[in-house]
Amino acid sequence: KNNNNNNNNNNNNILVDEDLHGLDKWKNDNEHLRKCAGKEQVMVEVRSNDNDSFGRGNEKRMSFHTFLDLVEGGDSKHYLTTQDVAANDDGQPDLMADFMKTLKDDFPLRPKLIGNLVPQNINIWMGNNRDGASSGLHHDYHDNLYIVLRGQKNFRLYSPKDTEKIYSR
Repeated sequence: KNNNNNNNNNNNNILVDEDLHGLDKWKNDNEHLRKCAGKEQVMVEVRSNDNDSFGRGNEKRMSFHTFLDLVEGGDSKHYLTTQDVAANDDGQPDLMADFMKTLKDDFPLRPKLIGNLVPQNINIWMGNNRDGASSGLHHDYHDNLYIVLRGQKNFRLYSPKDTEKIYSR
């Protein structure tokens, strides 16, 4: 369903109703997240100032509760990014990090929206920046389903035909 209520730009937002209503608990505040996962340790990217970009490998371990306190306090230098996952004896990685497993009852592991695709990894990204922040030009090795619950996220997608013309990390 297209939502054209935003008169500030011509972007179309896609609203997904389906079986993702469990995420409604995450929309308005962080209390549910804090209650379920606050004690979990997470790796957080850190930048030295608001003009730096994320994605440079500067990481710090902290409790999710501490990270939420920073975000709620207006901090824009910390960003919750992809968490490391454990692997089984055969080397097969888990679907999600232990931190995400504390929240797994809030969302389906295979939303109807993805059809026959099989998820390879489930993550949460979270940050706070009034002026926007960039993770820099990069590519992902797997398909993505991005669900924005608060704020906005802008993507620039490039054709694979342009691979030779662009530099990514």
